[in-house]
Parts: sequence; structure tokens; C-alpha cells
Amino acid sequence: MTDIEASLLILGDNLQTLRAYIPDASVDLVYMDPPFNSGRNYTILDSKSSVELLHDTFIRTEEFGSFQDTWRWDADSADNIRSLLKSSPPGVVRALNAFKELLGECGFLAYITMLAPRIIELWRVLKETGSIYVHCDQRASAHIRILMDAVFGAANYLNTIVWCYGLGGSSRRYWPQKHDDILWYSRTPNRHYFEPARIPATSQRMKGQTKKAPDYWLIPTVNNMARERVGYPTQKPLALLERIVISSSPEGGVVLDPFCGSGTTLVAAECNRRRWVGIDKNSTALNIAQNRLNNILYRPVYSYIDAVIINKTE
Repeated sequence: MTDIEASLLILGDNLQTLRAYIPDASVDLVYMDPPFNSGRNYTILDSKSSVELLHDTFIRTEEFGSFQDTWRWDADSADNIRSLLKSSPPGVVRALNAFKELLGECGFLAYITMLAPRIIELWRVLKETGSIYVHCDQRASAHIRILMDAVFGAANYLNTIVWCYGLGGSSRRYWPQKHDDILWYSRTPNRHYFEPARIPATSQRMKGQTKKAPDYWLIPTVNNMARERVGYPTQKPLALLERIVISSSPEGGVVLDPFCGSGTTLVAAECNRRRWVGIDKNSTALNIAQNRLNNILYRPVYSYIDAVIINKTE
């Protein structure tokens, strides 16, 4: 095992970066918030509309970035699943064959095929005492749980956290969708680090005391008026990530976010004395994350273009 000695912010494809630069058993905690297969296109606009510096390149943030969360089955998808079926562990091969039989060659299978090799790599980089939280919504959580069982083993499933946020649209045709699922798995049975967060008790009997947080978390989303809002369309609240980071990684440990977006996981780790690794292939998102971290550290945080490492934060 090789330790990750300093925090890293990396611009590049997370699969290639994990394989090339992140050592075996070097990470205490992974938080993965991948695309949701929502079928939507998103616009990134820094709410400050300022000019930021990204590794000697100026990006005017009102000239926004964007990303797509739309998946289609194509020749690359077919090549990817053929490669996975040849090289993956037996349990993953069985799961992928079952998905292929159940779903057919469609966009959803392309999405699952994208996730599978990344989850395999995240299993590799976790320490024996590590764990992973996978953030997903109701469209994909059942399928992702099967994939997680195939990679991590069903015995390592710990909880499904239900993040209840309240905001969002409604419909005349079905119950309003007001929560996300966060699947939590350990790397090794019964060895994961856990110091549960505590919240104010609400019962009269425990008035004025705290209790362990349950598996449903009532944490507001980042609304348009929130001070922490940075203009990233799928930005998660800092309170959500701080609960995960504090509860499931030791001080001084390493927290990895392979789809780091606007950098909320990295901010939560930095503010709570953890090292961090953030990876994203969108330069505008990484620019926002870099600026947030600069403001916390009061010194430059460099990003590494196309995963060319290393000028590290100390």
C-alpha cells in the first residue's frame, strides 16, 4: 500500500485517473455522486460571474459550461461491455449478463456499463477499514445496488440512507419525488470506520439531548438563495457531506470523490481535517471547486490537467 500524502484536485476521466494514479488500499472513504441517468442536460454557471484562474488559463465563468446526463447504446457501449465480460470478477460478469438479458441493449445498459468498471476500481482503492457511499435516485438505485452487491459483496451492504429534501416539483400522476437514496457499503465485513453523527433528540423524554442520526436525513437542498450556492446544478449541501465525512472517515484520513463537481465533498473533508482527492472531467466544475478550496485554504490549490500529476497541496 502507498499512502496518499497530500490532497489532489484532478481534471480528467475518473476511470483512467483511478487506474493510473490512485494506489491500492489508499483511501478511507469514497463518496460517489455519479450522473443519475436523468435524461437531462445541465448548465453550470458560477453565481459570482467572475473570472477565475485554472492552472494558468483564464475561464470567464459567465461563459458557462454544461454536461449531459443522457445515455445511448452505441458501438462504444458494446465494446465496453464485451471488455467487462472478459475481464471482470465472476460476480460482476453474472450481474452484467443479467442486466443485458433484462434491459436489452439500451441507454440504461450503457449507463450501468459506465458505472461498473469505476465501482471495481473504487473497491480496489479502499482500505480494509474503508467504506463507500453511492448517491443515486429512484430510477437507478435498485440496479446500482445489484451492481454494488456484485462488486463489494452483499455481506458488505450497510445501509440505504434516505436523504429527504422536500423541494422539487410535483405531479398529478404520482407521489412527489422528494428524496434520494445513498447506498453505503464497507470494503470488508465489520471492519469499517464509523463514528455516527448525532442530532438533537425530538422526544420529550430526551429533551435537550442528542441521539444517533437515523437512516433518513432531513437536510435541505441548496436553494437559489443559499449562501453556499456556487451555480453548479446538482450541487449537494455541505451539511450532507459533512455528516458522511465525519461519520465514516478518521481525522487525517483520505476522502475520494470521483465525480467531484463543485467540490462540496472536498470542502467537507478540508474543513474537518481530512485529506482529499477530487476528480472531474469538466473544467468549469473543477474551476468552481478550486475557487472554493482557495477561499478556505487562503493559498492556491492547483488542479492537474488531464491527470498529469503532481503539484500537490501540502
